[in-house]
Amino acid sequence: MEVASLYQNHAGGDTWTIPLSLEYGLTDDWQVEAEWDAWMQRFPANHSAVRGIGDLELGTQYSFMSLGGSTFHIAPRFSLGVPAGSVNKDLSEGFLEYEPAIILAKDFPELHRTQVFTELGAGFVQRINRPRDSDDAEPSAHELNWGAGFFVLFRHGAATFEFNGSNNTWNHRGTDTELYLTPGCLWRVTRSVELGLGMPVGLNQGSDRFEVVAHVVWEF
Repeated sequence: MEVASLYQNHAGGDTWTIPLSLEYGLTDDWQVEAEWDAWMQRFPANHSAVRGIGDLELGTQYSFMSLGGSTFHIAPRFSLGVPAGSVNKDLSEGFLEYEPAIILAKDFPELHRTQVFTELGAGFVQRINRPRDSDDAEPSAHELNWGAGFFVLFRHGAATFEFNGSNNTWNHRGTDTELYLTPGCLWRVTRSVELGLGMPVGLNQGSDRFEVVAHVVWEF
């Protein structure tokens, strides 16, 4: 189970989010997961703050570890985004989103058990909720997502670094391209409790200026 706090600083106003997530291993290789933005508060520019619940995401992932006895791994995954937040408060875009993806990784055990990984995916959207003012509705544009990074394990934690991007300008009048670099660190407090901190930094005009992500993970 994971509890996180997410702060986003962007041109349209700042946002605080507290997502709750739960992962459950059906087997050693197959897991299901759920994440819910249980509380959101937005501070729009020149408007009063709004708050409420956000969206829900349900997903599953199957990991093929150490392919052929090698240090390579592959994991297909699929998630479904459900628009539970208010579109009129801008706490949701109002889309049902289908998100297939695949993760590739390679271990370097001789380098502090470093792992390098990359992820490719897509988001196919279907509008379910529309705001009262139709001019505020985001275009129903499908999205391509990609990312790459690495983490280095130490005795009581890990250092992480990741690059992520997304783009929906290739269809249905999409207008968004976002690019981020995210340095981070993990600290294993006990065998079952882990603390993490990351700071995504926007690399282009369409991205948030920066974000701060802090999380607590409890394994049981």
